[in-house]
Amino acid sequence: MLELLVEKHQPEIILLQEIKCENSEFPEFYKTLNYNLEVNGQKGRHGVAILLKKDLTYKRIDFESQILNLESRINGVSFKNLNIVNVYVPNGNPVEDKKKFDFKLKWLNELKRIVESFINNYENLLVAGDFNVLENESDVKDFDKWKLDALGKIETREYFRKILEKGLFNIERLFNSPGTNYSFWDYQKASWERNYGLLIDHFLASPFIIQNTKSIFFDKEFRGLERPSDHIPVIIEIEKNLNI
Repeated sequence: MLELLVEKHQPEIILLQEIKCENSEFPEFYKTLNYNLEVNGQKGRHGVAILLKKDLTYKRIDFESQILNLESRINGVSFKNLNIVNVYVPNGNPVEDKKKFDFKLKWLNELKRIVESFINNYENLLVAGDFNVLENESDVKDFDKWKLDALGKIETREYFRKILEKGLFNIERLFNSPGTNYSFWDYQKASWERNYGLLIDHFLASPFIIQNTKSIFFDKEFRGLERPSDHIPVIIEIEKNLNI
């Protein structure tokens, strides 16, 4: 699947979530594809990774946060003019499990603190990945059924907007109206066949990155492949003159 993504789009940087393996277990195919790897893995669950073309010069971002480091759900890289934070936000369900839902809110609040530190230092920032958040009511066809779910609950959406309020903008909203694109189709209930999707994967960017973003593309072809992921690749193109 990743080999096809590289062949089709030739991305400079690839953000992966829910890799479900320890660092040492990450498959080494990326080396033959001319990428370097930054990974924050965990045995059997969670885990995030960033693949970067070998000609890119970067530094790893370390996050000093007890909450964010409880599970392997975040990693980041820093370039000359850009910081990228890759996230896999806790799902939070079932909401009846107060501990799970509270952890999701605490995690989002801690991410807000990280975002604020970059913005206050006037640093360009891109935060992207699986947020497990339905930001807009049109990000699923029947939002009323999701009001009490951890993805659509008002508390979740409020915490998400607090992150945006620190100075970020959702790139998808720059190009398309809510309801235009989905990024996730469940394996259950023929969700793909009847196009019952959700938009829960987001790219949040600071103003200078927004000004230099040329496009966003949801590659639905990948969801129709044999044994697909339930998430599809979401690809943004940034101006080359950003000089990261």
